[in-house]
Amino acid sequence: MLREYGAILDDISQLVDLIVLGLGFFFTVGLYQYKHAMPGSAWEQYFLIFLVYSLCWMISSNINRVYQSRRFMSAGLETKQLIKAHVVTFAITIASVTLYEPSLIHNRFVFYFEATALCLTLGVHLMVRLMLQAWRTIGRDTRYVLILGSGQAAHSYLDKVNENPQLGYKVVGYLAPERNGLEIPYLGDYSNLQTVIGMKIVDLTVITAPLSDERVKNCLELLDLMGKTLTVLLDETVAKVARSRPIDFGGLPMVTYDGRPRLPVQELAKRGMDVVLTGISLVVISPILLAIAIAIKVSSEGPVFFPQERVGLNGRIFKMYKFRSMVVDAEKLKSKLAHLNEMSGPVFKITNDPRVTPVGRFLRKTSLDELPQLWNIFLGEMSLVGPRPPLPSEVNMYDPKHRKRLAVRPGITCIWQISGRNQVDFDEWMEMDAEYVERWSLWMDLAILAKTVPVVLVGRGAS
Repeated sequence: MLREYGAILDDISQLVDLIVLGLGFFFTVGLYQYKHAMPGSAWEQYFLIFLVYSLCWMISSNINRVYQSRRFMSAGLETKQLIKAHVVTFAITIASVTLYEPSLIHNRFVFYFEATALCLTLGVHLMVRLMLQAWRTIGRDTRYVLILGSGQAAHSYLDKVNENPQLGYKVVGYLAPERNGLEIPYLGDYSNLQTVIGMKIVDLTVITAPLSDERVKNCLELLDLMGKTLTVLLDETVAKVARSRPIDFGGLPMVTYDGRPRLPVQELAKRGMDVVLTGISLVVISPILLAIAIAIKVSSEGPVFFPQERVGLNGRIFKMYKFRSMVVDAEKLKSKLAHLNEMSGPVFKITNDPRVTPVGRFLRKTSLDELPQLWNIFLGEMSLVGPRPPLPSEVNMYDPKHRKRLAVRPGITCIWQISGRNQVDFDEWMEMDAEYVERWSLWMDLAILAKTVPVVLVGRGAS
């Protein structure tokens, strides 16, 4: 019931935002018409901008979870999600309008509309939040909660409820094998569940006891039988890995636990961005690629490209391409230079590697040697953003925790690249990649790409 209620509120919130965007559109048109003479035909063009913007907003706001329940989202997080949704919507609208009618960008209407839309939606969301908090603080819109269990998890949950009255939760009591010092009514052991629900209003049951307990399993079955909403409070260890989703495997009900965030829409957008950007880039920079190829061929003996087996998504082996920056027999010389290795762990790095050619040193300093990997990205073996693909010999020396970086497609740039590269030791590098895997989002990719540009321009950390 709570889920359906929440879904209805989400739909209402989205409808209110669309109405607010409509009001913002008419306000902007009126203001623009007041300042500038606007022919009647312009209305059609501006209305088309509004339709494109509204469609993009509906998609972007859902991707950025703008309509997640305000009971669980802080004001700061809601503001951040709103701004992110507006930035994405504005960027797509600008791109669409530029393709359709570039002159509309020059007259700044779309910029005025975005500023108005941002201010109005932020204002409305803040006002609704304050109204709901005030409403809940005085005891309205209350959700009555029953706790199962009495351990540390129950104490932590109760503390959060007491610290945040604006969330509108009221705990009616707890069930546990024995009384355990919680400052709420003790309602007996788990066998009293049906009686308690029959006597009290219970909107939500929070399970803080171990699910392995047979008595708790019986409670879960009873709650499901009665159609009650329940939440399981996970301990810290389980919470890190238990990103679960139900699946149906030929009629067999199963639960999949993901060791990293699963954001299907954002993952699809990431792949689309990879294909579009690399496809365009390969065409645009083809003269640069040709010039580099000629420079390599003229300056030293050997092939233009250096193909090398690397490890990709979940251990897949693929051939990664780079412009050759070393002498032809570089791999044979590696064992003789092992004592000069400056990196800890299985990675081999030398600041002034004698195997690097003069042209290769420039290519490495500017990261131009990585450009052929755009083809790997286009094929789907790599991505623009992701942990650097390791050598099979390096992976053979990994600890289990290091293999987390193989849970996503490897990329050209990641947190390591924008943090000093060779100035970062192996363990810190692995921690950065693990952080990327655990916290990944499309927005994070865009932020890393933006930070990569100045790093490449100044050549920081490259060698």
